[in-house]
Formats: sequence, structure tokens, C-alpha cells
Amino acid sequence: MMTSRYWTRRDFLQCALATAAGACSRPAALGLLAGAQAAAVEAAPKDYRALVCIFLAGGNDGFNVLVPTDDARYQIYKDARSNLALPKEQLLGLAASTPDLSYAVHDQADGLQSMYNNGRLAFVANMGTLLQPTTKRDYESGTNLPPQLFSHNDQSDQMMSSQLDALQRIGWGGRIADLMSNLNGAKALPLGISVAGNNLFQVGNTAVPYYLGPWGVDRFSITSGGEQHPRTRAFKKMLGLALTEGRLLERELAKSVQGTMNLSETLIDALENSSIGSGIWPGSYLAQQLQMVARMISVRETFGMSRQVFYVVHGGYDTHDNQVENHGNLIAELSEAIEAFHAALDELGVGNAVTSFTLSDFGRTLTSNGDGTDHSWGNVQLVAGGSVAGGNVYGAFPNQTLDGPDDAGYGRLIPTVSVEQYGATLAAWFGAGGDELQTLFPHLNRFPTADLGFMLSM
Repeated sequence: MMTSRYWTRRDFLQCALATAAGACSRPAALGLLAGAQAAAVEAAPKDYRALVCIFLAGGNDGFNVLVPTDDARYQIYKDARSNLALPKEQLLGLAASTPDLSYAVHDQADGLQSMYNNGRLAFVANMGTLLQPTTKRDYESGTNLPPQLFSHNDQSDQMMSSQLDALQRIGWGGRIADLMSNLNGAKALPLGISVAGNNLFQVGNTAVPYYLGPWGVDRFSITSGGEQHPRTRAFKKMLGLALTEGRLLERELAKSVQGTMNLSETLIDALENSSIGSGIWPGSYLAQQLQMVARMISVRETFGMSRQVFYVVHGGYDTHDNQVENHGNLIAELSEAIEAFHAALDELGVGNAVTSFTLSDFGRTLTSNGDGTDHSWGNVQLVAGGSVAGGNVYGAFPNQTLDGPDDAGYGRLIPTVSVEQYGATLAAWFGAGGDELQTLFPHLNRFPTADLGFMLSM
């Protein structure tokens, strides 16, 4: 038990500052402190671009989102997927990009179908973690494979980091922030903003994301009683004394807390005048996260933002059982949320300036475990927005024959597109140059192309 004693000014200051930093939820507090440290040195350029990472946590079954429907390939798909195969007559057809190859999407993905057919969404086939182009023979001999294949934690970290042969301590979204934060204005927030808590994707060598929830910024509890509350008045008095009379460490800490509080209040005020457009949004948690992203984008000029990277999460994709129903519900939520989000961006006048894209731990086995699927490797990702060269499937769609040339076993498809190529294509659109891409993605030169072609120039 703590013994009772009188507090000195320093005791109170130390406690108050610690309380201020930890009074709100941990993600919000970390975000506010990161925000207080952010100061860009260059004026923001006139153009604006944002990337929105939608992480499908658990391992999405991408090959039941995008399905080949030409007779030969659909039969191979149906044979491999057994009781998990989606009936062809229920699938939603996509506009054909080549005469001989046709595709459709899950019957719950009408929003994705509409965006694809309107040229605002594309799929990237058979993307995954790779250290180099890998064949079935390479896999069977264990040649230069990503470590800990099929493990949730390891593969999600590798997907977010792209540094497969090193300790995953920073993400490729964070490396982009390290490179481009100086493009934002002097009042800038951090370039990275997470609406889904801590994540490796947005952590850089120096960059730390700003964390907030789908409902906005948490206020400091120590000042939540209002300006005239005794606790608030005492705290601000101690803070003022620390700023003017404290020792060096006290002054620096007080400056950080003061900046954090000022930034949070500015953001709270800005969000009160934010917009999510006039359209009807679905009620899913993913849609709520994307609403906050839209609101943050709508107030970007308040903070002089030219470049932003956002992060949201849609969970529940580890479909070991009851997959047909559960996965269908997830895809319905994903499709509705993405369509509503991009409709709002169009209304806000930034439809061509914002690109959303998916990542996931890994794909799922083509084979059924009875009622679901197990962990796999290659997967299908989607990219959406007005600057996407939509209405097409990029990358080589795999041969889905069980025990075929692309099958590592049990319908685990060997990727033919690396996460580095995927990330580099997005980063180039975001403004990274050739040499910068090689810095962002150190193994990029091991692959035949750095640009998969799914982004248009602005």
C-alpha cells in the first residue's frame, strides 16, 4: 500500500504528465504523442494522394471472391473446391478483358462487380510473400522460401513488412511515411493514420502513425471535466510552471504534452465539420472505420496534408469451418463498405486521389477440410479508386489443378506476384521514384517487373 505524503510540484507534474499521456485509450494516446512530434519542413504540394490499406485479418479466401468462369477453368476450380465451389449460375459476371478468359465474383460482392465493370476496381491474382520467383520445384527443395509459411503471425508481419529475410520491425507503409512525410505541411499530422489500433504496416524507422477510433479522438480524461474543473485548473497550472520554470527534461515533456493537447483539440474541432458525403453507409464496423477515413480526408487541408496512408481492419477471415456462410457475410460487408467509401470520396472531389487496397495474412487451401479451409499461400487482392486501371485481372491467374504445377500441396497455390511488386506499384503512384522504390522494397530487383500496371498516372 502506498503511504500518504505531501506532494511537491515535481511529484504532481510527473504524475499529471504521465496521466495526460495515458489518460485516454492506449492507441489514442500513442497517436496523440506521435502527432505532437510531427512537423514537416516543406510546404505541401498542390496535389493530394492517399492510400488506404484494408487488412483482411485471418486469411481471406480470395479464390472464392474471384472465380474463373470459362468452361475449362471453372471445371478445374469446381473439382478442386469440392463442396466449397460456388455455383456458376449464382456468380456475378465481370466484363471480359480477354476473349478466352472470363471471371465472376462472389454472389455477395455486387458492389465489387459494379466498380470493376465501371473501371474503378481491379484484382491482382496470386499475390503472396516471396523472396524470389518460386516454382514448385523450388518449394519442394526448400529453396529460398519465406520463413514460417502458413503461420498467421509470421505471414501477416511479412505481408505488412515485405522484409521477409530480416526481423520484421517496420512496415512498407511506414517506410513510405519515412520517405514522404516532408511533403506535408507545417501543421501536419503524421502521414500514417490508423483507425484500427497498432499495426506493423505503418511503423517506420522514424514514422509513427496517429491512432484514433472509428468515432474520433479520445479527449484527455484529466481535462475532461471542463476548463473550470479543479483538476483541469491544477493540471494546467502545473503544466505552465513546468514550461516556464522546469528543468530541461520537464520543459521538453511539458512541451510535448502541450502540443499533443493542442493537436487533439484542433482535430476534434476539425472533425466536427467533416463530411462523409450524402450517401447511405452500411452499418458494419469496417464501414464505420472507412467513414472515419473519409472524414479525415475531408479535413486534410486543415493540416496541410498532401500524402496520407490509412489503415483499417476487417476481421473474421480464418474460415476453418462454416466457410460458405461466414465468408459470404464477410464479402458482403467488404463489398458494401468499399463501394460506399469510394462513392463518398467521389462526392468529396477526391475520387481519383485515393486508392484503397487489400492485404491479408495469406490465402486459403483450395481443398475443403470438410466445412472450411486451412492456411495457404497465394491469394487474390483487390485495388479500388479512380486512378486504378480497373476492369482487369493483373498477374498470372494460377492453374488450380490439384497437384498441378502451381500447387504446393492440398491446394496451396504458390504465388506468382510478390508483395514487393504489389507495394511498389502503389508506391510509384503515390510519388516514389525508381531509386526510392528500391530502397522501399529491397528485393524488388529480383522480380521481372516493378510495375504490375494496375495504376494510372495522374
